[in-house]
This record gives sequence, C-alpha cells and structure tokens, in this order.
Amino acid sequence: MLDTGSAGTVFNANVVEKIGVKVEPGDILNKIRGVGGMEVVYSKHFDHIQIDDILLENFEVEIGEMDYGLEMDGILGFYFIRSTNLVIDLKDLRITKGG
Repeated sequence: MLDTGSAGTVFNANVVEKIGVKVEPGDILNKIRGVGGMEVVYSKHFDHIQIDDILLENFEVEIGEMDYGLEMDGILGFYFIRSTNLVIDLKDLRITKGG
C-alpha cells in the first residue's frame, strides 16, 4: 500500500521472515502510531528494495505485525515515495518514476 500520510515504510513480519529477515539482538525497537492504533516495530536497513523498475538502495524500514484488520504485505510511506521520485497518477491509478 502507498501511504503519503505515513512517514516511514513498514513491512509485515510474516512476509519478510520468508526471506530470512527476523528480529535480532541490537535491532532498534520503536512504537509507531496510526489510524490502526499503536504498534511496536523493529528497524532494519535493507540493501535494496525493488518494485518493477523502481530500485532504492540502503533504505531503513520498520517491521511489525501489521494487524490492522486487513491483509497487506507492507506500507510504502512518504520517505520511500520521495526517495524514489514516484509520481502518483490518481486519474489512471498508477505510479511511475519521476525525473
């Protein structure tokens, strides 16, 4: 999900565990708040995140349970959107890389 109102990017712990990402000693724990309430998450730096032709390297994400009442793999927040220069086309409901 793209969320321009969320600063950070959060991934579902169950999803990233499938690629070997899990909480480790030394990971930073944070509390985040949103419409769904409060959640404790841990932070990780990913070498890269790639969605189709959109690539972002060395990016910090938060990982949590994401029990918000609907099933989703993650939320791409404002910092991700800005860092990748995404253009959100609301008329055609698509995203593209900006210049």
